[in-house]
Amino acid sequence: MSSIYFSSSSPLAETFSHKIAHHSESFLEAECKVSDYNQNISKQKIKTQIEGCDVLIVVVCADPSPPEEDISAYNLIDNEQIRFEIISAMNQDILIVPILIDDAKLPEKNNVPGALKKLLDCRLHHLRTVFWAEDIENLHEHLEEELSFIKEVKGKLTESVEVNYQRLAEIDGRNPKNNKVDLESSDFLQVRKMIEAETIFLQKARGIADREAEKNALSALALAYSRLGQTRKAIQYFQEQLNISREFENFEEVCDLLANLGDAYAVSGNIDLAKKYYEEQRVLAESKGLHAYVGTSYNGIGFVLVKQGKIEHAIDCYFKALESYRELEDDDKQLELLVGIGLNYRKLEQWEKAIECLEQALAIAKYIEHRKEEIQIRVDLAEIFFKIEKRDLGISQIEEAEMDLKNIKAAWSTSLMRRIKSLRNF
Repeated sequence: MSSIYFSSSSPLAETFSHKIAHHSESFLEAECKVSDYNQNISKQKIKTQIEGCDVLIVVVCADPSPPEEDISAYNLIDNEQIRFEIISAMNQDILIVPILIDDAKLPEKNNVPGALKKLLDCRLHHLRTVFWAEDIENLHEHLEEELSFIKEVKGKLTESVEVNYQRLAEIDGRNPKNNKVDLESSDFLQVRKMIEAETIFLQKARGIADREAEKNALSALALAYSRLGQTRKAIQYFQEQLNISREFENFEEVCDLLANLGDAYAVSGNIDLAKKYYEEQRVLAESKGLHAYVGTSYNGIGFVLVKQGKIEHAIDCYFKALESYRELEDDDKQLELLVGIGLNYRKLEQWEKAIECLEQALAIAKYIEHRKEEIQIRVDLAEIFFKIEKRDLGISQIEEAEMDLKNIKAAWSTSLMRRIKSLRNF
């Protein structure tokens, strides 16, 4: 049975949390835990309750007391309990879903500290009291899909190494004959149903020459086949969708699709075509001033160059991507890129540059309170310090990592403890 933990921004929000939980227990057949709105609640109790949950739902209500101004966003910033609940969920790799009741708002990204930035990046749901039945049905459909996927992933993690290796081979396109196994799997029942429905929609849309509806069906089919690891079919539908998006001159959508095609060809092992689509995305994004897509294009080109063994050229592209994400103030992408650049410098044995990038990444991880990344970066730094015979600095990073790991019980923490143990024996 799936488990959902509800966090509330105020006593009124807690009332709504209980109402949503009641519906969720019935619709999703899930176990729901609603935390008490109490700033003095035990952190250990919060951690214990969140451990083993699949989803953290954060319910935010507008404060009804001063009708002239909604201060719900400010209340959220000052709420230490919600902050700790989000950090605990991040440490456990738990899905986070923010829900706004009626006119409630989240704070602006540049005004929030640490872990609350993560909340702003999650898919948001609005529940309006006047359209309650409709909105909560949409919420439950999303949660049902996510919980099904979580269950699927958990099932795969319990399989043997050999089975998972085989699956990776299929996704990489090295064993395309086994694609039908995925389509017949009960794990993919929902995806198969969606493919059947969207195929009918696609035929109808083409029958009445509705290009917008055709494009939407193609998008759904491409993403579904990507989910199944059937890259060739995904590429076919992405390409057909791209042709329509170009007709409509929807340049942002074209950039998205060029990135999807680049990713799909990269997964299938066709690096040259992957690079072609990333380059096309870059040219279009720069010519149209779509700064959000400039970073993703350089990121994709960097990935291709790494695959080609051109590490120094890849690093140059990653820095261009990093510059774009700094302009957009995207902390998560900056963190991801700085770690990648640092590890690539390590491949080149350019130790000081690797340390510089990883230390910048560590500062961001601490700022957004991403404990998993923070610990991983500390272990990466320790390995480099040991490599260049700066043992004291390495030990210092290990001790910090061990201190954080004591309070975390997650699947990924075990592998990090093994890395630390091997470093201590080094």
